[in-house]
Amino acid sequence: MAYNTIIRSFILILLMIFFSCKNEKQIEGEDKIEITNAALLNELETSEIDSALLSFDSIVFDTNKFYLKRLDTHFWKDKSIHDCNFILFDSNHDTLYKHEGLTSGYEIKDFNEDGFMDIQIDYITNVPGINDLLLYDTNNASFKLVKNFDNFPSAIKIKGSDYYYSYHRSGCADVNWDSDLFYIQNFECFKIGNISGRGCDGEERNGIIISKVKENKKMELEYIEHEVEYYGDKWEFIENYWKKNYKKFIPN
Repeated sequence: MAYNTIIRSFILILLMIFFSCKNEKQIEGEDKIEITNAALLNELETSEIDSALLSFDSIVFDTNKFYLKRLDTHFWKDKSIHDCNFILFDSNHDTLYKHEGLTSGYEIKDFNEDGFMDIQIDYITNVPGINDLLLYDTNNASFKLVKNFDNFPSAIKIKGSDYYYSYHRSGCADVNWDSDLFYIQNFECFKIGNISGRGCDGEERNGIIISKVKENKKMELEYIEHEVEYYGDKWEFIENYWKKNYKKFIPN
């Protein structure tokens, strides 16, 4: 009786191992892509971690497929030489973009709301919201880096428009701050407006200074006086001001 129980238990364990391995292989096949391009393999320095099978995220537009991954430091043989930890390549395994420097991750989103997914890459920095942006280029069926996008932290699109506004700290533990109005044209950012909040004690003027920007030169349009260290409602003010007034800053 005890012998039969042992046999049944042994058979059950074998069945569990069999189905477990089968499921694991199915998942691996779905989540991984075989890298056959020798140059890309050399670039990724994968020999230390076994083979050409690596897990990647993917973006698909019709017949175009793109793969991207944030690479942890264990991918690199020599950390002093390789500091790239984000890579994007196409279905031919040709490298389209690699980020030189550390990132905290990336987000796949339709940033410019044109119906195509874009890629926003997050910097590791003490200034929140600094990113690089790869917009999908419909003309070339590829992705292209937006020039100067990292100058506009925490960028938000104004609904129903082709304009964006940003926010960054400007000193005194965020009591001084700036928000810039900008647009993107031919994969480059152009600043056309600025809201400067100045609440630090000792400033020449405390308050909100609103300026039009042309060729990086400010033209003051409005000054709203406030006491030192004010700005509890700055987020609401920034959002509402740009939504209602962005058209005033559009170049003629």
